[in-house]
Amino acid sequence: MRKPARIGSGSSGMADLSRVEHQRLVAVTAALFTHGSDDPELVDVWLHLESVTVMVCVAADWTLRITPDEPEESYTMPELGSRVDVVPAPDEVPFVRHVGERLVRVIERFDAEAFNQCMEAEFVFDTGSVAAWSFGGDLHLAGGGPGRHGRAPGGGDPAQ
Repeated sequence: MRKPARIGSGSSGMADLSRVEHQRLVAVTAALFTHGSDDPELVDVWLHLESVTVMVCVAADWTLRITPDEPEESYTMPELGSRVDVVPAPDEVPFVRHVGERLVRVIERFDAEAFNQCMEAEFVFDTGSVAAWSFGGDLHLAGGGPGRHGRAPGGGDPAQ
């Protein structure tokens, strides 16, 4: 099920995303989770647009959330041997290749059985798109070229 994208505004509901569309992407920040000596895993992304910053993340209920928010501070969890580093997004994050481009539109896709639960969003830029989706409680991202306006590979995990 497709709907025009909206920005969540907490418990008060959803707000129209029209103020975000047609703005240039200025920068991308990422939250990277690292446990011990494991490779870092992407957990959250912030898109810094001309007049607003939005966070793209997966909530505790495994839904994809797009909310106005500023990046948090890095923090450690010594009791778990883990940390979360909030840093400029590495080149592997597909949004990075679109810095300087205009965000044309965002299309959210909702769960077929729970119409209020966003599971995927496609961010369409001047030269391509980025799909963001929740799968297994994790944030997944995939970049696409011009005209890629379809679902993420396999509809879920990119390894499929």
